[in-house]
Amino acid sequence: MILQAGLIVKIRISKSANKFLEKLDANARKSVLTKIGILKTCLETQNVYPPEELDIKKLKGELKGFSRIRVGKMRVIFEIGKETDEIFIYEINFRGNIYD
Repeated sequence: MILQAGLIVKIRISKSANKFLEKLDANARKSVLTKIGILKTCLETQNVYPPEELDIKKLKGELKGFSRIRVGKMRVIFEIGKETDEIFIYEINFRGNIYD
């Protein structure tokens, strides 16, 4: 169980992730926000990660505890706050830059 079923999940975005989103063109921004929305909806309604649709992977090393969503060449690094019922978007960037 990731979160309690039926809860409203909040989304919190870091300054750096928000700054990256603002620089994207409208289509790329829409793609990223759509994937985040799918994650939010699945957590609220089914209390599970969506299947292959988001290509979610748990991260290791310095980013242990975080997961990532693949959006084309971009990655969204996030963490689920079980106590706060929120998705914290830690970073959004292109694959080559995000793990530095």
